[in-house]
Amino acid sequence: MSNDSGATDNASVAACAEGDCGKGDCEKCRSEMMSEEAKSMEDCMGKSMEMLANTFSASARRWEMIVYPSLFAFILLAGYGFYLIFSLTQDAHEMAKNMQAMSKNMVEISESVQVISQNTNHQTVAMREMVANTRGMNASMNQMRHDMSVMNYSVSRPMNKINSFMPW
Repeated sequence: MSNDSGATDNASVAACAEGDCGKGDCEKCRSEMMSEEAKSMEDCMGKSMEMLANTFSASARRWEMIVYPSLFAFILLAGYGFYLIFSLTQDAHEMAKNMQAMSKNMVEISESVQVISQNTNHQTVAMREMVANTRGMNASMNQMRHDMSVMNYSVSRPMNKINSFMPW
């Protein structure tokens, strides 16, 4: 028999949901017909939603403890990165200025090296003349050696004969 009354209750709830129950206030009708089980289900769902909201709030607080310091660190690092890039561009600008000055100095050095090369060529010509003069001096010294040898031979033969007559 309880099955029949449950079936009737379900039919009247369905009829009330469609607005066919014949009573004037369907909302009131529905709340009266709601079983104790449905009320406890509603309480359970409410408590579950409240627990979910509390858990979400606690989780959000934990995330806030992680995210806000991380966000601060990111902003700090981004500022430092900006400073590094700014100083790098300043250094590159200074290097560009110095490269212009260095290129002017390199032109002067190139001109100086050309002058040194010309002076070295003049020195090479002078050294060739010195070599030629030294060869001439060498030939003259060789001739003098030969003359001394001939003179020694010429003087030593007669002196050798004279020395044989001398008592000392």
